[in-house]
Amino acid sequence: MRVTNQSLIFTSQNRLQANMQGIERLREDVSSGIRLRKMSDDPASGSEVVRVSSSMRALAQFRRNINIGNAQASAEEGVLNDVSNVLTRAIELGVGQSGSTSTAQSRTIVKAEVDQLLSHAVDTGNTKFGDDYLFGGTRSGETPFQLPTTASGPFSRLLDTGGFSVNPSGNRQIEIGDNKFSTPTHNGTEVFLTSDVLESLRALSTALGANNVAGITAATDRITVSNNNVQTLLGTQGARINELDTQSATLNTLELSLKAYRSDLRDTEVDKALVELTGKQTMYQAAMSATSRILSLSLANYL
Repeated sequence: MRVTNQSLIFTSQNRLQANMQGIERLREDVSSGIRLRKMSDDPASGSEVVRVSSSMRALAQFRRNINIGNAQASAEEGVLNDVSNVLTRAIELGVGQSGSTSTAQSRTIVKAEVDQLLSHAVDTGNTKFGDDYLFGGTRSGETPFQLPTTASGPFSRLLDTGGFSVNPSGNRQIEIGDNKFSTPTHNGTEVFLTSDVLESLRALSTALGANNVAGITAATDRITVSNNNVQTLLGTQGARINELDTQSATLNTLELSLKAYRSDLRDTEVDKALVELTGKQTMYQAAMSATSRILSLSLANYL
C-alpha cells in the first residue's frame, strides 16, 4: 500500500486537532465549572439533569404556596385573637350588667358599646388578604358579611342566584408537596356563624336594650361558649402553621439533596479535570514533536 506525504500530513493534522479539541474542552470544563453543557455531551446525565431541574421548579412553586398559606393562616390567627378580645370584653360587660346594681339607663349605655363590638366583629369578618376576602370561602371576591338593618336580619351579605341569603362556605386548598394539600384558613361560616360569635353578641345587645336581666345572663353565657369555640379555631390555626413550617423545612432538605445530585451530574470535578488536562497537554506536546519529525523527513533521508 502506498502512503503519500499528503496522507501523512492529513492524518497527523486530524490527530492534532482532536487532541487540541480535547484540551480546549477540559479548559472550558475547568473555567466554567460545568462539564455538561448540552445533551449530546452525556445524554443519560442530561436527561437526569432535566428531570431534577423540573423537580426543583416544582419545589419552588410549593414553597411559594407555603409562603402564601403561612401569611393567610397568620392573618386569620390575628383576626381570631381580635375576635376573642371582643368577646372577652362583651363577657365583662354582660357580667357587669347582670347584677342588681345596674339600671335600665346603664344597660342602655352599655348596649351602645356592645353594638360597637358587634360592628367591629362584622368588620373583621370582612378582612381582606390582597384582593380577596380572607373569610369569603369559594366566593372570596365578594364581601361576605354585613351589619343587619333589622333585629333578625342575616349577617351574611352573599346571595344565591335566586336572591336569597347564603352563608360564605367552602375552603381553598393549596398544594404544598406532591399530592399534598393544605387548607390555610377557615371560611366565614366556621369563624363567625357556626361559632356563634355574631349571634351571641346580637343576643346580648337585644337583652341589654330590653333591660332583660335573665336574657343578659343567658347571652353572657352564650358568648363564653362562643369564645371557647374561637379558642378551638385558634388551636387549629396553630397546628396549620406548624404543618406549613414543617413542610417548608422538608422542602429545603429535599432541595439541597436535588442540588447536590444535579451538581454531581453536571458540574466539573476540578481536581480530576486538571489531572486529565495535564495528561492531554503532555500527549499533545509529544504528538506535536513526533509529527514535526515525521513531516521533516524527505527522500534524501533514505538514500
